[in-house]
Amino acid sequence: MSSKTTGWKKYFPHLRVLPEEAILKSLAEARDSTSDQDLSIIHDEVDQKPKDEARISSSTYKSSGYIKEHAQEVSIDLKKGVPYELRDEAGRSRWKFFDEFEYRVNKHYRSTRKWYQFLYPNHDRSSKAEKRLLYKLDLVLGLYFLLLCWSKTVDASNYTNAYVSGMKEDLNMKGNDFITTSTIANVGSIVFQLPFMYLLPRFPAHLILPIMDLGWTWFTFACYRAHSLAELRAYRFILNAFGAAYYPVSQYILGCWYAPDEISSRVCLFFCGQLLGSVTSGLLQSRIYRDLNGVNGLAGWRWMFLINAIAISLPTAIIGFFVIPGVPSRCYSLFLTDEEIRIARERNRRNNITDAIPKAQLKKMWDWRIWKKVFLTSTFWILVVFDLTSWNNFGSTGGAYTLWLKSNPNYSIPKVNQLSVLPPALGLGFVIFCSFGADLFRCKWIFMVFAAIMNCISCGILITWNVSNSAKWYAFLTTYFSVAASPCLWSFINDFLRFDPQVKAVTWIAIYSISQSTNAWIPILVWPTVDSPRFKKGYVSSVIFGGIYGLWTFVVLYFYKRNEKRHSLDNGIIIYDSSKGEEPPSYVETNMIQEDGYYYVKNE
Repeated sequence: MSSKTTGWKKYFPHLRVLPEEAILKSLAEARDSTSDQDLSIIHDEVDQKPKDEARISSSTYKSSGYIKEHAQEVSIDLKKGVPYELRDEAGRSRWKFFDEFEYRVNKHYRSTRKWYQFLYPNHDRSSKAEKRLLYKLDLVLGLYFLLLCWSKTVDASNYTNAYVSGMKEDLNMKGNDFITTSTIANVGSIVFQLPFMYLLPRFPAHLILPIMDLGWTWFTFACYRAHSLAELRAYRFILNAFGAAYYPVSQYILGCWYAPDEISSRVCLFFCGQLLGSVTSGLLQSRIYRDLNGVNGLAGWRWMFLINAIAISLPTAIIGFFVIPGVPSRCYSLFLTDEEIRIARERNRRNNITDAIPKAQLKKMWDWRIWKKVFLTSTFWILVVFDLTSWNNFGSTGGAYTLWLKSNPNYSIPKVNQLSVLPPALGLGFVIFCSFGADLFRCKWIFMVFAAIMNCISCGILITWNVSNSAKWYAFLTTYFSVAASPCLWSFINDFLRFDPQVKAVTWIAIYSISQSTNAWIPILVWPTVDSPRFKKGYVSSVIFGGIYGLWTFVVLYFYKRNEKRHSLDNGIIIYDSSKGEEPPSYVETNMIQEDGYYYVKNE
């Protein structure tokens, strides 16, 4: 934090205004207060300048390190000090289709990036301040999102554990009441996501999650006193409404701080929190049922909701208020210095990421241009199908594995809760393998396809069902391959949407809402509780969605590379194809010089 910060600002998040921004603001205020007479004098002085100094070429505009060339209404931006690769597409191998970063980074970046630095690419070339920035982000932001997702998943998993730990009998739940209650809760999440299309670009990001978390905490607490199924459903609906923001908002924030070859490993922390939540929920419920069941007249499952609210969710909400930094251009962090904020903003410029735009430039939500940019582009629908299949390929929806355990009379309730942690515990390893591998090899698609294949194998075994007990255990223990590559999917979405924060907010929420809405009704059709423990329709559905997910990865890869090729110049690559009679663009000769095989903007 800036050494000049005094008073209450030392201890509470506040908008960080850098010294240079304060100066510009003062100059703007002074300009606004300048009298008309003073303005006329200034205009006279400008008019008296020699025409050669005031003239701006009609073909080239040079300003603050940029060159913009206009030819046939196409604007070209070249940044000074950036090494550009001049690439001839003639003879390009078809196998290059599988090179995910072909147009995302240039040859200079590839040559300087060491393979073992996948967590911190080009770390030996980074300044000490940039290294310190990334360490702080990982320790503060990354670990907070792990904690946030863990606390949310503990509660979500606790619903399943509570069901098999006495809640079913206490609330007289029958038939499909379990899956129907889950669906009602999902509806609350879906409906209350929509306002964040408006709020995300306008409202401070560091306040959204903590405020919503406080509501989540209160209704988690309320679940302990539910005495009827209707009351429980009402609490779960409102609880999920308060939890509507945390998935899309967290990914929105992460995408504003991390580069494309850094983000999969950080989204991995988010999903590690999710899987740790599933693991710890089972262990906590097992211990609580054993030690607290009947204490003070409360059933063990009621104690879990109490402990979850007071000891887990409430502290998470309070911590979030102090550690969420907002976005680089509107930073509220207590932990980052002025220099680190400048570096974060420069990193975004370097990676062609726009994290915010002035409120005055935000379009109104009913402006047709926003919705046209979202719904009338192929990218949106490509990503909707991608996320939708990811949501519905999970092979353990409706607590299938836990219900299978409960159907075995040899397992007591504490034993069922203990064994329920095995698939998510292994899933933790699957997620780390896919996420870190994606950043290590800069190749998300191959891990997504691999995870889809493994998921289809496990669900295929469970469709057959009449197999050896060891085969059935293998299938259940590998069901979490269905979510193993989810960080890669969300990294793809973040990179697709990095150009316009308002469109990004609308698109993120729309994609997430559409996908989650299918998850509200598909489980009722294919995972009805009455089919327990076999769920044949559910596993068939998972194989279908998993197969589509794996194949659709190549469709996404095609559109991703097409999109990056259009922005290749922003990524430091100048493309032409001599086999089509094309020559290097004219600005290469007129405005650039060659050094060590790369092209740089001339210093004039």
